[in-house]
Formats: sequence, C-alpha cells, structure tokens
Amino acid sequence: MLDKNITIARSMYYEFFALPLFFNEKEIKFNRWKEQLSYLKTSPIEPSNLKDFEILEGFSFEDFKFEQNEYLFSYSFGNVPLTASFYNEGRDDGAMRVAVLNTMRKSKFRRDQEICKDSEDYIGFVFYLMSALLRDEIGQNNFLSTELFVNVINDFADEFCEFLSAGEKAVFFKALSNLMRSFFGFERAALGVDAPIKDKSLAKESIANAPLANEAGRRFNANDFDFFE
Repeated sequence: MLDKNITIARSMYYEFFALPLFFNEKEIKFNRWKEQLSYLKTSPIEPSNLKDFEILEGFSFEDFKFEQNEYLFSYSFGNVPLTASFYNEGRDDGAMRVAVLNTMRKSKFRRDQEICKDSEDYIGFVFYLMSALLRDEIGQNNFLSTELFVNVINDFADEFCEFLSAGEKAVFFKALSNLMRSFFGFERAALGVDAPIKDKSLAKESIANAPLANEAGRRFNANDFDFFE
C-alpha cells in the first residue's frame, strides 16, 4: 500500500490533468484548477517541471480557452484524439470503454448519464474516475485504481502526451504534457508497470486515412459536471 499522502497527491494530479480536456464556460472550475496548480508546484516530480508549472500559471482563463479551442476542438487544426479507444484501435467507443466499465462496475461509482453524456473511454472521464478511485482507496486495500492504470491509462499515456506536445502553436498543452510524462513515469515506477511497446500508431493511421471522419475532436462540456451518481 502506498503512503496516504502519495495517494492523495496522485488523486489530485489526475483531477488536475482532467479539467483542461473539457470544454468549460465557467471560470470557477479554472480557478479551482489554478489552486491545485499552486499546490502541486510546491513539490514538482522533476526539477524541470517547475518551468512547466510556471508556464501554466501564466495563463488566464481566456488565454486557456483560446488555446483549448484551437488545439483540441477546432477542425481547422489537427485535433488531439481524446478517447482511450482511439489510441488502442484507431476509433472511439471500443475495447477501452469496456475496460473502463469493467473496473467502474467493481466500484461504488457510476456515471451520471443526465450530466455526463460522453463515453466512459473519454480520457478526461478516465482521469476523473482514476482520481475518485484513488480517493476512495485511502487507508484501504482496494486496488481498482491500479487495474484502471494497467488496463487503460498505461496503454494511451505516452502517445497522448506525444499528441499534446506536437502542435506548433501549443504552449499550454505542451507544458501540461511535460507534467504528464513525468507523472506517468512516476506511476509506472510506483506500480511496477512497464511502458507498452507498440509497433505502430493506430491513432496516427486512422487520422491519416480519415482526418475529419472520427469524433476525436468533439466538444465535451463540463460546466456542471459531477460525473458520478
């Protein structure tokens, strides 16, 4: 069992990574995210991460929304695939959704379908679920979070970071991806999990064959999200 404070920090990191992946018109959630940033910045995983935190800290809500829309949601640019299944199969709503559901059904959490209309394999949702599982596991011998990491997150983490940092105009998301790389490296070391070895990228192949045909760039609205019933 990992130390309680480490588990709390891991949960906070996953929530911190989740919010920027959702379309949000309410600044209050961004302000909460900034508070998490200030806390996490005090103990960066790697010294180089301090610069990334400082870059993110300099973004206003309006600046963030502009880059988010241009980089994640606008079809004028090459979008970043935002579902775990897309990295696994080159399409949304695939085997990774089943894997997330299998883990979630073992927990007390259920997606509130009236509030969250989007698939369980959406990466923002996966991160929020991971955060919730970790909070629930504090002081207990329940390791559903490890199952979710091994079966789902570990599969897409590296390529997702690669996509986030690839855009020439990406500043916010490049810094965020650097933090993710360091964090996922820590996760693998803590859990004793190796990074997957992939011969090719199904996500890149799918985008190259049908750049506008997939739904990887859909807007996901998180204005009032409380994801779980």
